[in-house]
Amino acid sequence: MPTLKPQELRSESYQKLQPQNNSSRIQLIIAMDIAGYSNDQISNSVGISANRVSIIKNSPLYKQEKSRWEGELNRQVIDKKSDQIVAGDPVENELKDTALIAAKRLRAIVESGKSELAQKAASDSVLDRAGYKAHTDKTVLSVEVTEKMADRFERVLKRTMITKES
Repeated sequence: MPTLKPQELRSESYQKLQPQNNSSRIQLIIAMDIAGYSNDQISNSVGISANRVSIIKNSPLYKQEKSRWEGELNRQVIDKKSDQIVAGDPVENELKDTALIAAKRLRAIVESGKSELAQKAASDSVLDRAGYKAHTDKTVLSVEVTEKMADRFERVLKRTMITKES
């Protein structure tokens, strides 16, 4: 990027081309510049040459006004963020309020649900959210089958197979 000459080293004719007053055109160019438009896009929209846009953008008046705009925009963003931090995110606040209502309903079901199944489901849900998950360990049970039991199983299985074949 070429280095720009300081204002005092620029020719008198160049300095005369620079704007002396803050106009609505300057304001529009600043807004488009801050929004990220290129000189060509600005020149097409405003109806002046890209060279003229460049001269305006390099003027002390423009630079000072653009700096003021950027400062104001930054202040507005910071103010909005600080307001949001103080007030909290409205969506998050609404979700927290709704979660409190849901927790109270779960408690009511636990305390006075119409069925034991509903009470147990609500209890499990509350315990899970509180960090007390139900134990999921499997219990191993060994059954020793006696000869008498084995005979009975065989007779039952034979009857079942005869019934199915019929």
